[in-house]
Amino acid sequence: MSNHATAYDAHRPLIDLIPHDSLYVSDEEDGFYAREEDEFLIHPKWKAMLQQTSNRIPRRVQRYLAIYLVFATIAWIGWRSFIGPTYNEYRHEIALMDSTTTETFGANLRPEFKGIIQVKTMDKKHLPVKNKRLVVVGDVHGCKEELEALLEKVGFDVDNDHLILTGDIISKGPDSPGVVSLAQEIGASSVRGNHEDRTLLTIAEMETAHTPLPGPEENANRTDDSLDEESFSHGDYKVRKLAKQFSKKQIAWLRQCPVILRIGPVSGMGEVVVVHAGLVPDIPLEQQDPYQVMNMRTIDLKTRVPSENRDGTPWEKFWNHRQKKLPAAERVTVLYGHDRKRGQNIQKYSKGLDSGCVGGGHLTALVIDSRGKNKYVQVKCKKYVD
Repeated sequence: MSNHATAYDAHRPLIDLIPHDSLYVSDEEDGFYAREEDEFLIHPKWKAMLQQTSNRIPRRVQRYLAIYLVFATIAWIGWRSFIGPTYNEYRHEIALMDSTTTETFGANLRPEFKGIIQVKTMDKKHLPVKNKRLVVVGDVHGCKEELEALLEKVGFDVDNDHLILTGDIISKGPDSPGVVSLAQEIGASSVRGNHEDRTLLTIAEMETAHTPLPGPEENANRTDDSLDEESFSHGDYKVRKLAKQFSKKQIAWLRQCPVILRIGPVSGMGEVVVVHAGLVPDIPLEQQDPYQVMNMRTIDLKTRVPSENRDGTPWEKFWNHRQKKLPAAERVTVLYGHDRKRGQNIQKYSKGLDSGCVGGGHLTALVIDSRGKNKYVQVKCKKYVD
C-alpha cells in the first residue's frame, strides 16, 4: 500500500472504515427505542416523585418495609385461607350454644326403665371434710392389679377415704370379679357404665327365659335358638360367659350402682356428680336419658340430641360453656370416664378420667381433699386389649 493511501485513510472518518456488508439496519429493533411499559402505567411526573421519595428513604428502612409487606401479605393469605374460616366456625358454634331451641331434649316424658337406678345421692359421711378424701378412678375394666397399685400409690385409707368408680369396672380385662370384690370390701361407690349395663341386661334376659349361663366349654361363637334377635342384641356369648363368673352378691352389688351419683357440694368445685359418659346441659338429672348418660360422646347443637358417635360437638365443651352462663350457686362439675380416645380430659366443670388402662395406657385417680384441692395420680397398665 502506498504512503499516499495510508495518509488518506488516516484522515478518513472512522465510519467510512466500517465494511458496508456488515451493517444491517434490522440489527436495531424498533423496541430498542420504545418506551418502557411502566412509563405508560405511571405518569413520568409521578414516577419522578416516587424516585425522589425513595431516594430520601434509607436503604435499611426500605428493606424493613419490604419485609413487613411480605409478612402482611402472608398473614392476609393465612387469614383468608385458614384462620378466618376457623374463627367464623367458632363464632357459629358459640351462637348455637347460646341459642334456645323450640323443643328441649329430655323435656318430654320418657318411659320408665325397670331394674335401673337413675339417681342416687352419696352418703354425706363420705364428703371430703376434715381429713377425709374422695378418690375417683376412671374405667378399670377388670384390671384389679392396676387398681390395687393405684390405691397404694395414693395412700388409700379405708377409714378416711372413699373410692368412687366411674363405671366400666368390668369386661375386657383379666379379673372383673376381682375388681367387684375389691370395691365391695372397701365400701366403694360406682356408677353404671355401658359394660355393666350390657352385662346386667343379658343376665336379666337369661333369667327371664330360664336360659342357663354358659360353661367354660361352650363355644362363644356358636348360635343359640333359645335367644331371640332382640335379646341377642343385648348380649353375645362373651358377655354371658363373663356373667357366669359373678356371684349373686356381686350381681346384686352391680345392680345397685346408679346411672348418676350425686356427690353433693365439694369445696372449690361446687355441686359434683359422677356419671360414666356425660350429661346434657339444662336437663334435670332425673330427666336425663340413662342410655345416653352411659354412652354419649357428642351433642348436636341444633337439636340438643346427644350421641355416642363423634360427629357433633363434644358434650363436655357444651357443658362447660353452659355452666359458665349459670349463677355460681347453680353450676355443676361432672366427673366421668368412657372416652379413652380423648384420654384424661380436665376442664373447669368436667373431669374426664378414662386414660385407656385396659389398652396399655394408664389408670387415673382424681384425689380431692378437704380443702378442695385436686391431685391426679396415675399408674401404668399392662396391655390386655387393642
